[in-house]
Amino acid sequence: MSVAFEVLLPSRIEGRVELRASSSFIGITGPSGAGKSSLLRCIAGFEKGALTQANWGNMSTKIGIVFQQPLLFPHVNVEGNLQLATRHASEHAISINEAVKGCHCEHLLSKQIATLSGGEAQRVAIARALVNGPHILLLDESLSAIDAVTRRHIYAFLRHLCAVSQLTCFVVSHDIDELLLLSDEMIYVCAGKIKAVGNVDSVVPNMYQGGAIHTPSAILNGVVECIAEATLSSHAEESTHTNAEKTTHPEQEMLIEHATDFGEPDQNTVYQVIVSGQRLYVSQKSLIAARSSIVRSKVASFSECEPNQADKNEIDNSLSAGGQVRLAVKASEVSIDTNTAAMTENSTSSILNSLNCVIEDITHFDNHKSGRVLLNLRIINQNDMSEDEQPALHAVISTLSVSRLQLAKNMLVIARFKLL
Repeated sequence: MSVAFEVLLPSRIEGRVELRASSSFIGITGPSGAGKSSLLRCIAGFEKGALTQANWGNMSTKIGIVFQQPLLFPHVNVEGNLQLATRHASEHAISINEAVKGCHCEHLLSKQIATLSGGEAQRVAIARALVNGPHILLLDESLSAIDAVTRRHIYAFLRHLCAVSQLTCFVVSHDIDELLLLSDEMIYVCAGKIKAVGNVDSVVPNMYQGGAIHTPSAILNGVVECIAEATLSSHAEESTHTNAEKTTHPEQEMLIEHATDFGEPDQNTVYQVIVSGQRLYVSQKSLIAARSSIVRSKVASFSECEPNQADKNEIDNSLSAGGQVRLAVKASEVSIDTNTAAMTENSTSSILNSLNCVIEDITHFDNHKSGRVLLNLRIINQNDMSEDEQPALHAVISTLSVSRLQLAKNMLVIARFKLL
């Protein structure tokens, strides 16, 4: 059963949203003053002048909301704030210990509210909301003061809760790239109206053509082949200290595999990911574990990459061999190569990644994007050379490049890009 709601708050926000029942992490974005906060306030029932109709499907309707300003109780410390939230908690509420661990604020329990930094207060506010056990959690730029690494931890924790419980999160953020990677579906708000709702690959082109984003991104699905770190220099140094004959594959001459866990992020970690039968090299900041993360991969053959039993018990937070992942590719990072004879992995360029594609559509613009062209590319599965079920890959190139390369619809090309 789908989830739907309709809001009308004159001069501030209006529109209808219908989401899949399976969508539990929904991103909301749009320019400042567009009506995003008003939308959340209407859902929460804070706006008396709003007409709001909602059908939450089979979900109950205990709603929690966390604003950009945390609004913690100043007369008690952090632990006191959390204890107060347990008084009217729902049956499925998580424990204080689980909440503070997931929100990275265990060390703050004894602190007074006045001594917290902005990011610390936001972490406590989210933990407090979770301890109360909402079925629907509204986050209004609630992680804006938190550093990128910790923010990614907390988002992963929230997505895990959404996957294993009845929790549904609506997240307002101006970090569009992050939302695209995390969200099951997106809501785009502009000028007081809900302009677009749906999958990332359907909402992003709408936002781009309306001028809301400078460059669109594509969210692709892949499977981790191995977890590795780019250590060419250290590998060369290691070679000088041993006389043992190396028998590794040439690709492993550049990569030293090591087990890692998403719970301890390393921005320099490189993952070998199989997308449509083709190997990509992706840094952690450009990917996230998919909802059905722990699925064994047919391509994984490295014993050191085998997940242990603890890994198998994790849903979203583990990036190990065979795990399904989502990765973001910005259109501005994609270049087009018409030399389709060079389909093999690139060995003469620093651009490591390439995907075989067919040009599905070419969009010319006559407004603020004059001189640029948007290409929609359908990825070809390398295993059987059929068109893949991946979302369209985007490329933004100049009209001059289109003319010089004589690009046309249904033309076979190579899309090259970096994800490091």
